[in-house]
Amino acid sequence: MSIERRPLDEALCNNYTINLLDIHKKLDEMDTSIQGIRSDIHGQNAYIQINLTSEIPKDCNGTVADIVMMDDCRLVMCESDKRRILICNTDGSQVDSIHLQDFPWCITVVNNFTIAVTVGQSECIEMYDINTKIKLKSISIPGMRWWIGITTISNNLVVGVGDNRLMIIDYKTEKVVHTIQTDRGSYRLHGSRDRIFYRHNNYYNYNKLYWYSHIDNRLHTLTLPAPCRKMTTLQDGSLYVVCKDESVQHVSSDCKTIQNCQNKGT
Repeated sequence: MSIERRPLDEALCNNYTINLLDIHKKLDEMDTSIQGIRSDIHGQNAYIQINLTSEIPKDCNGTVADIVMMDDCRLVMCESDKRRILICNTDGSQVDSIHLQDFPWCITVVNNFTIAVTVGQSECIEMYDINTKIKLKSISIPGMRWWIGITTISNNLVVGVGDNRLMIIDYKTEKVVHTIQTDRGSYRLHGSRDRIFYRHNNYYNYNKLYWYSHIDNRLHTLTLPAPCRKMTTLQDGSLYVVCKDESVQHVSSDCKTIQNCQNKGT
Protein backbone atom coordinates (compact mmCIF):
# COMPACT_ATOMS: atom_id res chain seq x y z
CA MET A 1 0.00 0.00 0.00
CA SER A 2 1.06 3.52 -0.64
CA ILE A 3 0.01 6.67 1.19
CA GLU A 4 -0.31 9.49 -1.30
CA ARG A 5 -1.69 13.01 -1.14
CA ARG A 6 -2.68 12.65 2.52
CA PRO A 7 -2.88 15.87 4.57
CA LEU A 8 -0.92 14.35 7.47
CA ASP A 9 1.96 15.65 9.52
CA GLU A 10 4.94 13.35 10.13
CA ALA A 11 3.86 12.04 13.53
CA LEU A 12 0.30 11.28 12.44
CA CYS A 13 1.54 9.75 9.20
CA ASN A 14 3.79 7.40 11.17
CA ASN A 15 0.89 6.35 13.39
CA TYR A 16 -1.30 5.92 10.31
CA THR A 17 1.26 3.68 8.64
CA ILE A 18 1.78 1.50 11.69
CA ASN A 19 -1.97 0.96 11.87
CA LEU A 20 -2.05 -0.04 8.21
CA LEU A 21 0.61 -2.61 9.00
CA ASP A 22 -1.50 -3.76 11.91
CA ILE A 23 -4.39 -4.29 9.49
CA HIS A 24 -2.22 -6.73 7.56
CA LYS A 25 -1.37 -8.60 10.74
CA LYS A 26 -5.01 -8.86 11.77
CA LEU A 27 -5.97 -10.10 8.31
CA ASP A 28 -3.37 -12.85 8.65
CA GLU A 29 -5.22 -13.99 11.75
CA MET A 30 -8.55 -13.40 9.96
CA ASP A 31 -9.95 -10.99 12.50
CA THR A 32 -13.12 -9.58 10.96
CA SER A 33 -12.74 -6.22 12.69
CA ILE A 34 -10.43 -3.94 10.72
CA GLN A 35 -8.85 -1.17 12.77
CA GLY A 36 -7.63 2.09 11.26
CA ILE A 37 -6.71 5.69 12.03
CA ARG A 38 -7.50 8.66 9.82
CA SER A 39 -7.40 12.42 10.14
CA ASP A 40 -10.64 14.36 10.51
CA ILE A 41 -11.15 17.85 9.04
CA HIS A 42 -9.57 19.48 12.09
CA GLY A 43 -6.42 17.39 11.89
CA GLN A 44 -7.22 15.43 15.06
CA ASN A 45 -6.91 11.66 15.37
CA ALA A 46 -10.21 9.93 14.65
CA TYR A 47 -10.18 6.25 15.59
CA ILE A 48 -12.55 4.13 13.56
CA GLN A 49 -13.56 0.49 13.42
CA ILE A 50 -15.11 -1.36 10.50
CA ASN A 51 -17.07 -4.45 11.46
CA LEU A 52 -17.19 -6.87 8.52
CA THR A 53 -18.50 -9.85 10.48
CA SER A 54 -21.53 -10.21 8.23
CA GLU A 55 -19.34 -10.10 5.13
CA ILE A 56 -16.46 -12.30 6.35
CA PRO A 57 -17.60 -15.10 8.66
CA LYS A 58 -15.20 -16.10 11.44
CA ASP A 59 -15.03 -19.67 10.16
CA CYS A 60 -13.51 -18.46 6.86
CA ASN A 61 -9.99 -18.61 8.22
CA GLY A 62 -7.39 -17.03 5.93
CA THR A 63 -9.91 -15.97 3.30
CA VAL A 64 -8.54 -12.41 2.81
CA ALA A 65 -5.37 -12.79 0.76
CA ASP A 66 -4.44 -9.14 0.12
CA ILE A 67 -5.66 -5.60 0.75
CA VAL A 68 -4.98 -2.09 -0.59
CA MET A 69 -6.17 1.41 0.22
CA MET A 70 -7.34 3.76 -2.54
CA ASP A 71 -6.56 7.49 -2.58
CA ASP A 72 -10.09 8.19 -1.28
CA CYS A 73 -9.37 5.81 1.65
CA ARG A 74 -11.62 3.00 0.48
CA LEU A 75 -10.28 -0.43 1.37
CA VAL A 76 -10.25 -3.04 -1.39
CA MET A 77 -9.47 -6.63 -0.50
CA CYS A 78 -9.22 -10.06 -2.09
CA GLU A 79 -11.73 -12.33 -0.37
CA SER A 80 -10.44 -15.51 -1.93
CA ASP A 81 -12.77 -18.14 -0.48
CA LYS A 82 -15.81 -16.31 -1.87
CA ARG A 83 -14.07 -15.51 -5.17
CA ARG A 84 -14.77 -11.82 -4.90
CA ILE A 85 -13.19 -8.43 -4.36
CA LEU A 86 -14.63 -6.64 -1.33
CA ILE A 87 -14.81 -2.82 -1.32
CA CYS A 88 -15.64 -0.79 1.78
CA ASN A 89 -15.48 2.79 3.01
CA THR A 90 -13.39 3.50 6.10
CA ASP A 91 -16.50 4.64 7.99
CA GLY A 92 -18.25 1.36 7.21
CA SER A 93 -21.10 3.16 5.43
CA GLN A 94 -21.01 1.00 2.32
CA VAL A 95 -19.77 -2.44 1.39
CA ASP A 96 -19.61 -3.47 -2.27
CA SER A 97 -18.18 -6.43 -4.10
CA ILE A 98 -17.01 -7.67 -7.49
CA HIS A 99 -17.45 -11.37 -8.19
CA LEU A 100 -14.76 -13.27 -10.10
CA GLN A 101 -14.71 -16.66 -11.83
CA ASP A 102 -11.75 -17.78 -9.71
CA PHE A 103 -10.17 -16.66 -6.44
CA PRO A 104 -8.32 -13.30 -6.37
CA TRP A 105 -4.95 -13.43 -4.63
CA CYS A 106 -2.82 -10.28 -5.02
CA ILE A 107 -3.99 -6.73 -5.69
CA THR A 108 -2.53 -3.31 -6.53
CA VAL A 109 -3.91 0.18 -7.16
CA VAL A 110 -3.53 1.46 -10.73
CA ASN A 111 -5.30 4.83 -10.39
CA ASN A 112 -8.13 6.47 -8.43
CA PHE A 113 -10.73 3.93 -9.57
CA THR A 114 -8.82 1.03 -11.15
CA ILE A 115 -7.27 -2.02 -9.53
CA ALA A 116 -5.28 -4.93 -10.95
CA VAL A 117 -5.38 -8.42 -9.45
CA THR A 118 -3.76 -11.78 -9.95
CA VAL A 119 -6.10 -14.75 -9.88
CA GLY A 120 -5.32 -18.22 -8.58
CA GLN A 121 -4.15 -20.83 -11.09
CA SER A 122 -4.04 -18.17 -13.82
CA GLU A 123 -1.36 -16.46 -15.89
CA CYS A 124 -3.53 -13.38 -16.43
CA ILE A 125 -3.77 -9.96 -14.78
CA GLU A 126 -7.37 -8.81 -14.41
CA MET A 127 -8.20 -5.10 -14.17
CA TYR A 128 -11.42 -3.73 -12.68
CA ASP A 129 -13.17 -0.38 -12.24
CA ILE A 130 -14.25 -0.41 -8.59
CA ASN A 131 -16.85 2.32 -9.17
CA THR A 132 -18.74 0.56 -11.96
CA LYS A 133 -17.56 -2.93 -10.89
CA ILE A 134 -16.81 -3.67 -14.55
CA LYS A 135 -13.91 -5.80 -15.71
CA LEU A 136 -11.79 -3.55 -17.92
CA LYS A 137 -9.39 -6.08 -19.39
CA SER A 138 -7.45 -9.28 -18.89
CA ILE A 139 -3.73 -9.28 -19.72
CA SER A 140 -2.12 -12.63 -20.47
CA ILE A 141 1.42 -13.05 -19.06
CA PRO A 142 2.85 -16.46 -19.98
CA GLY A 143 4.77 -17.93 -17.04
CA MET A 144 3.37 -15.46 -14.49
CA ARG A 145 3.38 -16.69 -10.89
CA TRP A 146 0.08 -15.48 -9.43
CA TRP A 147 1.20 -15.95 -5.79
CA ILE A 148 4.36 -13.79 -5.98
CA GLY A 149 2.49 -10.48 -6.00
CA ILE A 150 1.63 -7.52 -8.18
CA THR A 151 2.57 -3.84 -7.88
CA THR A 152 3.11 -0.69 -9.94
CA ILE A 153 6.13 1.40 -10.89
CA SER A 154 6.16 4.44 -13.19
CA ASN A 155 2.53 3.75 -14.17
CA ASN A 156 3.38 0.20 -15.23
CA LEU A 157 2.43 -3.13 -13.66
CA VAL A 158 5.02 -5.48 -12.14
CA VAL A 159 4.57 -9.23 -11.67
CA GLY A 160 6.80 -12.23 -11.05
CA VAL A 161 7.43 -14.88 -13.70
CA GLY A 162 9.42 -18.12 -13.75
CA ASP A 163 13.20 -18.43 -13.36
CA ASN A 164 13.43 -15.66 -10.72
CA ARG A 165 12.34 -12.84 -13.00
CA LEU A 166 10.25 -9.72 -12.52
CA MET A 167 8.38 -8.33 -15.50
CA ILE A 168 7.36 -4.68 -15.99
CA ILE A 169 4.29 -4.36 -18.21
CA ASP A 170 2.60 -1.38 -19.84
CA TYR A 171 -1.03 -2.17 -19.03
CA LYS A 172 -2.31 0.16 -21.76
CA THR A 173 -0.45 -1.56 -24.61
CA GLU A 174 -0.10 -4.90 -22.75
CA LYS A 175 3.54 -4.99 -23.86
CA VAL A 176 6.53 -5.99 -21.74
CA VAL A 177 8.59 -2.88 -20.96
CA HIS A 178 11.44 -4.53 -19.09
CA THR A 179 12.45 -7.87 -17.58
CA ILE A 180 14.51 -8.00 -14.37
CA GLN A 181 16.58 -11.04 -13.51
CA THR A 182 16.85 -11.57 -9.75
CA ASP A 183 19.18 -14.00 -8.00
CA ARG A 184 16.52 -15.50 -5.73
CA GLY A 185 12.81 -16.20 -5.47
CA SER A 186 10.91 -12.94 -4.91
CA TYR A 187 7.71 -12.51 -2.93
CA ARG A 188 5.39 -9.68 -1.79
CA LEU A 189 6.23 -7.17 -4.51
CA HIS A 190 5.88 -3.54 -3.52
CA GLY A 191 6.55 -0.55 -5.78
CA SER A 192 7.60 2.88 -4.54
CA ARG A 193 8.59 5.66 -6.93
CA ASP A 194 11.37 4.17 -9.09
CA ARG A 195 11.96 1.06 -6.94
CA ILE A 196 10.51 -2.42 -6.62
CA PHE A 197 10.86 -3.93 -3.15
CA TYR A 198 10.48 -7.61 -2.36
CA ARG A 199 11.54 -10.25 0.14
CA HIS A 200 12.71 -13.83 -0.24
CA ASN A 201 9.89 -16.31 -0.72
CA ASN A 202 11.15 -18.19 2.36
CA TYR A 203 11.43 -15.23 4.71
CA TYR A 204 12.08 -17.28 7.86
CA ASN A 205 15.77 -17.66 7.07
CA TYR A 206 16.53 -14.35 5.40
CA ASN A 207 16.99 -11.03 7.22
CA LYS A 208 17.14 -9.24 3.90
CA LEU A 209 15.08 -6.66 2.09
CA TYR A 210 15.70 -6.57 -1.65
CA TRP A 211 14.89 -3.94 -4.22
CA TYR A 212 15.42 -3.09 -7.85
CA SER A 213 16.21 0.51 -8.82
CA HIS A 214 14.81 1.68 -12.16
CA ILE A 215 17.36 4.53 -12.19
CA ASP A 216 20.57 2.49 -12.13
CA ASN A 217 19.01 -0.79 -13.33
CA ARG A 218 20.58 -2.64 -10.40
CA LEU A 219 19.52 -4.93 -7.58
CA HIS A 220 20.20 -3.83 -3.99
CA THR A 221 20.08 -5.50 -0.57
CA LEU A 222 19.47 -4.21 2.95
CA THR A 223 19.99 -6.27 6.11
CA LEU A 224 17.16 -6.07 8.65
CA PRO A 225 17.23 -6.99 12.37
CA ALA A 226 14.82 -9.87 11.66
CA PRO A 227 13.18 -11.50 8.62
CA CYS A 228 10.76 -9.27 6.70
CA ARG A 229 7.05 -10.14 6.74
CA LYS A 230 5.13 -7.12 5.35
CA MET A 231 5.91 -3.61 4.15
CA THR A 232 4.32 -0.30 3.17
CA THR A 233 5.61 3.10 2.00
CA LEU A 234 5.10 6.77 2.75
CA GLN A 235 4.82 9.66 0.33
CA ASP A 236 8.48 10.60 0.89
CA GLY A 237 9.61 7.19 -0.37
CA SER A 238 10.59 5.82 3.02
CA LEU A 239 9.47 2.35 4.01
CA TYR A 240 7.93 0.65 7.02
CA VAL A 241 8.63 -3.05 7.48
CA VAL A 242 7.00 -5.51 9.86
CA CYS A 243 9.51 -8.20 10.83
CA LYS A 244 9.07 -11.77 12.02
CA ASP A 245 9.78 -10.68 15.62
CA GLU A 246 6.79 -8.25 15.37
CA SER A 247 9.05 -5.19 15.39
CA VAL A 248 8.35 -2.32 12.99
CA GLN A 249 11.39 -0.91 11.20
CA HIS A 250 11.47 2.43 9.40
CA VAL A 251 13.74 2.41 6.34
CA SER A 252 14.82 5.86 5.11
CA SER A 253 13.96 6.99 1.59
CA ASP A 254 17.58 6.44 0.49
CA CYS A 255 17.45 2.93 2.02
CA LYS A 256 20.60 3.62 4.05
CA THR A 257 19.17 4.02 7.56
CA ILE A 258 17.00 1.66 9.61
CA GLN A 259 15.22 2.82 12.77
CA ASN A 260 13.23 0.63 15.13
CA CYS A 261 9.76 2.06 15.82
CA GLN A 262 7.81 1.62 19.02
CA ASN A 263 4.42 0.29 18.01
CA LYS A 264 2.53 1.60 21.03
CA GLY A 265 -1.14 1.16 21.51
CA THR A 266 -1.62 -1.36 18.68
